[in-house]
Amino acid sequence: MKSRLPHHAAQQPGSADVVVVGAGAAGMATAITAARLGANVQLVDVDSAAGGTVARALIHTLGGIYDERQQCVNDGIVCELVDRLERASASTRRRKIGRTWCLNVCPDVYQKVVTQWIAEEPLIQTMFLTRIADIAVRHGRVEELALLGPVTRQRVRPTTLVDTTGAAAIVRMIDRDLVHDDEERAAGGWIFRLRGVRPGAVAFPKGVVLVQRLRTAARDGLLPPLCAQAWIDQGVFEDEVFVKLFVPLAGEWNQPDRHSQIVRDAAGLQGRVIEYLAQFPDFAGARLTQTGALGVRDGGRIKGDYYLTVDDVRAGRRFADAACRCCWPIEYWHPRAGLQLEYLEPGVTYEIPLRALKVAGLANVWAAGKCLSADHHAQASARVVGQCWSMGEAVGRTAAAEALVHSSCM
Repeated sequence: MKSRLPHHAAQQPGSADVVVVGAGAAGMATAITAARLGANVQLVDVDSAAGGTVARALIHTLGGIYDERQQCVNDGIVCELVDRLERASASTRRRKIGRTWCLNVCPDVYQKVVTQWIAEEPLIQTMFLTRIADIAVRHGRVEELALLGPVTRQRVRPTTLVDTTGAAAIVRMIDRDLVHDDEERAAGGWIFRLRGVRPGAVAFPKGVVLVQRLRTAARDGLLPPLCAQAWIDQGVFEDEVFVKLFVPLAGEWNQPDRHSQIVRDAAGLQGRVIEYLAQFPDFAGARLTQTGALGVRDGGRIKGDYYLTVDDVRAGRRFADAACRCCWPIEYWHPRAGLQLEYLEPGVTYEIPLRALKVAGLANVWAAGKCLSADHHAQASARVVGQCWSMGEAVGRTAAAEALVHSSCM
């Protein structure tokens, strides 16, 4: 474990009740909840703005909010999120995909809404373009962090540290043995937006036929084999589609050189698919308007005080320390076989215990979101946006309570 900070760090460390690393769904929910309960929060992210995977990777269908009856699975902050998104844009709407209900939203609207929301909370200090440079751990507690920003380096002593990076990046810094990494990691996604598409181009059954053509072209060598897993969906506007490509993440995918190569390869696939689609009349006027960042579904999961399993998910398991309820299908993107989708039985919901968000062996370190403690199939159900907001809310409440206890003992 990390045990000391470098001598050239800032002279006097500051303090924070809660430091949240990662300003995606789980991180924003953690920060907002803790701040509303009176905790001073530092929200840290290496990116230049809040929004996480939804904003950066261009997720336009938010899962994990509704059950099969279109009812919100969880109360609380996720319902407020829906209300804010609906008030922000008339294009925000519920829609059915397969047997599930999602919230259809423009990623740009989502980012604008959450950015304004965080700005409303006076107890949240945002620190963008900032990374954790070092961590001091003593006697099973994180005592100090070194934060490296664009122009300054500072030290902070947090009461509670929350890893919401989606890849357990902070827990990995403390101790790699506290992170589960599968030898065969779930595939990532690469999404881009096209405008100028003829309205109705991907409406049923035309969309199904188009996807079948892509698969046939990949099989016949007209497109690279990975294009057989491409997915095309109606966008926010009538003349828009979102195209999602399948991107395996093998080996040390997150090392800078390897990550750059994966991105270059995905961009190459994108160009081939756009060129192929242009031959069809519905796409003759299509133009690329936006390309997302590489979307990582499973970048690593913490080892927590409880390990959520796929059997827990299928059985609709309940827990005394439940953080939130979930009913999203087991949506696992196998790195070679592609999408493996398993729906839960009608009416079945399961719970994520708070213990699955508590990092084992560390007294004041939590995680929320995609890097919860779970096997890869359970994570494939739990990781979606709505459920990440609810996990973050539960951890935010706990972190605020820890801060209150700590301040009362000072």
